[in-house]
Amino acid sequence: MPEIRARRFERERDSRLDIENLLSPEQQVEFQNIATVLEYARSGTMVFAEGEDAHFVYSVASGVVRICRHSYEGRRQVLALMLPGDLFGLPDQGIHVNSAEVVCPSTLYRFPWLQLRGLIERVPAIHLNLLNRVAYDLREAQRRIMILGQQNTYQRLASLLLDFTQNPAFFNVQNGRLEMPLTRFDLGDYLGMAPETLARAFKRLERDRLVRRITARTIEVASVEGLRDLQRARRRSRSPHQRDLRCAVSPGVAGQ
Repeated sequence: MPEIRARRFERERDSRLDIENLLSPEQQVEFQNIATVLEYARSGTMVFAEGEDAHFVYSVASGVVRICRHSYEGRRQVLALMLPGDLFGLPDQGIHVNSAEVVCPSTLYRFPWLQLRGLIERVPAIHLNLLNRVAYDLREAQRRIMILGQQNTYQRLASLLLDFTQNPAFFNVQNGRLEMPLTRFDLGDYLGMAPETLARAFKRLERDRLVRRITARTIEVASVEGLRDLQRARRRSRSPHQRDLRCAVSPGVAGQ
């Protein structure tokens, strides 16, 4: 059954707010009645391209979808990763402003936009749930801006690994193994790193005995708490050698 997952607006008692399915069983039936199930067997298959007319909205049933955009120079930036229960493809003036591609074998639900809009108008609770989902996406985008702007490369990688450990589809708590659906190029484009920088970040985490790479996609997480400590640590400033070099440059040279 289709799901739309997010954290709810309301706080129930003093419990921790977890990501959950917002749709009631009746609402899931309403979504299923207008949905088409799409199976993508090959990674890299495009769901829609930037600039296309947006006739459909999508949700992830299984797998992962990357939302990306290319600069004028052709450089790709992965803006978001859509996991099971995520909704994506909402139109902007009738078009898709980003591209969407599956990064591993995936199953998606596809909803015609006009029928979904009619469902929203007919069932106010669904309108509230979609607002909840859009607000959740906004908060996640703000969190990612903080990660990219305030964390060093090791902390960014630790943050991403921690995000995936929260999803049982990818992380086995019993053996501590994380099956990453992303290639190193996806990871680099999502975290804002060159492949060489990403490789150094992984080596640093392995040297600190926080993770151990078993294969290119299988990672043993040795210490979730250690990753959290690294994530929360203060970002390192410039090394004394770098500061000395900066101070040694005369004002005239620095201004050129």
